[in-house]
Amino acid sequence: MTNIFIANLDWEITSEDLKTTFSAFGTVLYAHVVYEKDTKRSKGFGYIEMETADGAIAAIQALNGLEVNGRNLDVKIASPKENRPPRKEVVEKPYVKKTFDKKPGSFSSRSNPRNSNDNKENK
Repeated sequence: MTNIFIANLDWEITSEDLKTTFSAFGTVLYAHVVYEKDTKRSKGFGYIEMETADGAIAAIQALNGLEVNGRNLDVKIASPKENRPPRKEVVEKPYVKKTFDKKPGSFSSRSNPRNSNDNKENK
C-alpha cells in the first residue's frame, strides 16, 4: 500500500472525485478529502491509499501539476508523521488575573436605576 498526499484541491472536489480519478491508475483502497470541523468546508487537500506502488507512481506522474478548476494539483507520496518537520510550538503566556482598583467617582454608590421602582413606567 502506498499513501499519496494531494494538495491545492478545488473546494468542490469530493472524496468520491479523488477515488474516481485515481482509480484510472490502479486500485484505490482509501480516498479522503479533509474538511474543517466547524464550517464543513474543504481544506483543499486530501489523501489516497493505493494498493500498489506502481499505480501510485503512475498517478503521481500523470496528475502532479495538472490544472483542475484553475488550480494546479500538488500530488506526492505522503510522508509519515515522524518524517515531517516539527510544528512550531505555540507558547502560551501564563494567565495573570488583572485587579481593578476602585477610583473615587468611578462607580456610583447608588443602586442601578433600571432596578429602581422610581424609574418604572406604568404601562
